[in-house]
Amino acid sequence: MRPTTFAGVARASRTICDIHCDVATSSRVTLSSYSLLTCRSQRAIDASRLATAMSRSFSIHPRRCNKKQSEEALAEGSASTTAPVTKRRTKRSTTVAYDSMSTQILGADGKPLSALSPLIPPATRNRRTKARIKPVSPPASDADTTTIGSTGATKHASDPAPTSDLEPSPRWPPLAASVLSDMARFPSTILLTRVGGFYESYFHQAPLLSSILSIKLAIRKWGGQEVPMAGFPVFQLEKYLKILVLEKNLLVAISEEFREHGEIVRRVNRVVSPGTLIDEKFLDPFQNNFIVGVSAEVKGGGEEQGDGRLRFGIAWLDVGTADFNTAVCEDLKSLRDELARIGGREVVVDASTIDVEGLEAANHTQDTTSSTVEDVAERQDRVKLDIRDLVTDPSVYISHFQPPPPSSDTSESTTPLPPPSVEMDPLESLTVQSLISYLRTRLLSPTTSTLFSSLTLTSPSHQALSSSMQIDAHTLAALEIRSTSNTTSTRGSLLSTIRRTVSKGGARLLTQWLCNPSTSLSTIEARLDLVELLLKRKELREDLRGVLRQGAGDVSRVLQKLITRRNDEQDLLEVRDSIGAMNRVKELMATEMGFMQEGSKEKGVLQGLCEKFNDLSDLAAKLGDAIDERVIAARLERQENLAHEVEGVASDLRESSASARSKIRNLGSKSNKTQQEEEWEEGLWGDSFEHLIRPSSSKLLTSLTRQYQSLRRSAFRFEKDFQSTYGGDFISLRFVMGQGYVIHSRGKALPSTPPNASTEGEGEDLTVHIAGKNRSTHTYYSSLWSSLGSRLDQAAKEISAVEAIELETLRQSVLTHSSRLRTNAKLLDQIDVLLGFSQAAEEYSLSRPILDDSTDMNILSARHLSVELGLLERGRLFTPNSLSLTSPAPQGAGGKVHVITGPNMGGKSTFLRSIALLTILAQCGSFIPALPNSRLGLVDRIFTRIGANDDVFRDRSTFMVEMSEVGEILNRATEKSLVIADEIGRGTSNLTGIAVGFATLKTLRERGCRTLFASHFYEICDLVQSQEDVKEGVEFWATDVEETEVGGIVYSHVLRPGVNRESYGLQVARLARLPDSTLKIAEETLASLKAKTGQP
Repeated sequence: MRPTTFAGVARASRTICDIHCDVATSSRVTLSSYSLLTCRSQRAIDASRLATAMSRSFSIHPRRCNKKQSEEALAEGSASTTAPVTKRRTKRSTTVAYDSMSTQILGADGKPLSALSPLIPPATRNRRTKARIKPVSPPASDADTTTIGSTGATKHASDPAPTSDLEPSPRWPPLAASVLSDMARFPSTILLTRVGGFYESYFHQAPLLSSILSIKLAIRKWGGQEVPMAGFPVFQLEKYLKILVLEKNLLVAISEEFREHGEIVRRVNRVVSPGTLIDEKFLDPFQNNFIVGVSAEVKGGGEEQGDGRLRFGIAWLDVGTADFNTAVCEDLKSLRDELARIGGREVVVDASTIDVEGLEAANHTQDTTSSTVEDVAERQDRVKLDIRDLVTDPSVYISHFQPPPPSSDTSESTTPLPPPSVEMDPLESLTVQSLISYLRTRLLSPTTSTLFSSLTLTSPSHQALSSSMQIDAHTLAALEIRSTSNTTSTRGSLLSTIRRTVSKGGARLLTQWLCNPSTSLSTIEARLDLVELLLKRKELREDLRGVLRQGAGDVSRVLQKLITRRNDEQDLLEVRDSIGAMNRVKELMATEMGFMQEGSKEKGVLQGLCEKFNDLSDLAAKLGDAIDERVIAARLERQENLAHEVEGVASDLRESSASARSKIRNLGSKSNKTQQEEEWEEGLWGDSFEHLIRPSSSKLLTSLTRQYQSLRRSAFRFEKDFQSTYGGDFISLRFVMGQGYVIHSRGKALPSTPPNASTEGEGEDLTVHIAGKNRSTHTYYSSLWSSLGSRLDQAAKEISAVEAIELETLRQSVLTHSSRLRTNAKLLDQIDVLLGFSQAAEEYSLSRPILDDSTDMNILSARHLSVELGLLERGRLFTPNSLSLTSPAPQGAGGKVHVITGPNMGGKSTFLRSIALLTILAQCGSFIPALPNSRLGLVDRIFTRIGANDDVFRDRSTFMVEMSEVGEILNRATEKSLVIADEIGRGTSNLTGIAVGFATLKTLRERGCRTLFASHFYEICDLVQSQEDVKEGVEFWATDVEETEVGGIVYSHVLRPGVNRESYGLQVARLARLPDSTLKIAEETLASLKAKTGQP
């Protein structure tokens, strides 16, 4: 039969119409299912042309009709000729969609076939596959539905609407049934279902997802219903998780595809919440991402024990670094302060403990049996409301969680309690248990089971609140320790000013220290000793910082990735480099000790630090000998090049390989093949195998590599034989996607039988068969090359399989040493922080403070670092001031309370803040911005009453907010506390403000705490001086201004003894450029008021 040609388009149309085909666009059938036209063709007809003709008559896609069906379909018609039409390559298919039609074709019984019943048209045209019925997921168990929705400040729009009409039923396809089942199991989440290369959302969640992510909303038909859908490519998951989880505070359930027994099944393996992020690239590696668990219990009854008041256990965990801590808070205010200090992204409240305490408290406070359900419910609601209000950051996600009841089941789903700890309170253990149970409802993948095991192998670190300086939530914000209050950025904060760390772990530890200064004198002195040593020995400091900058890595995060099997080969190299950095740090310190005097304090400091490191040289050698870093560097380099070409993936890939860029540069010529390797590659076909694991590290790998090299050598000889036989180097052996191993010829066709076959290539089958061609190249199949190529493929697969086993062995080796690695990593983090302190001391001219257990404070020329840096940028100098808070002497000199008055913008608030900040720095172990010999007695708490705004959300006025803060200070301050009070009483009338301010000052004096009290109410000073029992121990200081000849003022910013009775408010108003007419009215009014009151 000659090659088919185009023929009979018009005639075919008429012939098919002659058999009374009634076209109906609403239904389609397939030729493969129904033999509509079975007569033989009388002539050969080209399939493509026939398909075109049929598509014009029946609106059928020409590519959906195959050649055989085309010939059979045209058998009923007669031949005709038409103008030639350009040929079109069509995809092979066994089906073609037809409309429902009546037909005169006879069936097996000789009778005309009846009309086909109409079918429901599919929403999309998909390739037919073998139908499989997937079992519908069983109803959610108690363990699956233990999460009660969020009660956070952000309203979750993802909570589904009633889905009574969307229940899984036989009419839904398996995918739809699976989606509906998962939506029922995780009702408060956005469900993303993996379908091939996309994550998709359906039903009522699709419009929400489309709106939030600004992606297209589509419609598909399922079970005869139109269903909204939206989705995005798999590689954009982290991009959109950042928006959904971090920016919108939504929960996202991810349903992944798994191949089981040859079938694709889907199940949710993770529910992503703000606190359960592990290694996502959008996480800030310089900050912890804590999830905080909170449990409550009622204190024992009775007046002495608090009459049923609450106490709280808290546990906070960074899933990405395994930083795990616990503490106990004795009241709601302490809990609020701890939550603010920790700075968690998610707070999980154990709802079972709250319900229990509410019931016990209600029973405890009732004298009769008349306790009502309303009483209990009211208390529970109040407690929940209080806990929600305690979180000062509105972006924090808050949820109430009901842990599963205790069970005797010892299966993997049961979370074991952590090992007993002498320091850990039972309430802390309960909180840890609840938090891990919650994580099990979020991290559902089997690969995360080892994560929970690792968390319970070692007890979380118990944090006694008495071991650190307590900084309440308001003080944390007012002093701008982590971020500034105006921009919520770190620029201008104490953290950004003092941070000189070079590692990620060091940056995270610095934040923790600044929010949690130590009250242990021995700990502080040990830190100061090392800072002083590093400040004096600049070369050692620079060398150590260089080592940490290049090789410290982030071992804490890497270990978590290894535990959860989310690691890659680069992570193992990072562990090796980190061990190398640890060894190098020890070597530098040991070398430095050689220049120190025997028995000196400095040598003892370094020697004690070196002895704390664990020796992991064997592990580093094992990793270094096994992994070929040049291969990893080459792969990362290719990824970086690809990142510049693929839109949307570029930033992610650049971030993932950022830490490797320096390695690529450092490798330099080492990333290229050595001369010996180049010699080895001579006489071998193709590119060398990228051995991630060096062949020399395994006997089996060495053997397989030799076999692979032998096959490459045979391929090289075979290629040379082909070139010699067919006469030219235009022939090469290649692997072509879609064709396999072929002979490639540039521009010249090859004969099927090699020339001179009788003399050349004897013993080898060099015959070829055409595989494909285009204008410039031809490809051919060769049985010998196909066989050799298959053997090359098999050898490469075996090598890859052995390398995977070796990588798993290395991973297990690292995890075996995880505890020792964490210990060393923590030491490196501490060294990094203290190196940063010494570097800052040199840059800012800081000095070592003298600390003791007294309640005195003597600061010489204190400075505010952030303000000083801002002034230097504008070419101005900062004016320092000194402070002496001591117990009054017998003659009446001295005092622990300083009342500071002065004009607006005179520097009162800056001075108050500078004292508080340098106190925090000192107890963190840093040098301070003051002159040498400054002395500080340890501070147990810092309180600030600086600034106030309306709290409209909680219906509290400015004065109410102010009084609430003052009340906390007066109720919680001790003689070892430092109180910074600025403008108390300004939120109400003058007389009331003066009265409240004086009463507060008198109470603080009686408490004996160190107090800096700034105010514009000079009348308070008069009241203090008029009462003998109050003025003892109180000193008065003032800032002043100098008036210029033209009526202006110049601020001196210098504290002097005495009281300033002028606020210079009108002068400040003039500097603020109030209209002259307004200023004139103000001056006249002020003069009138002074005249009435008799003031000068």
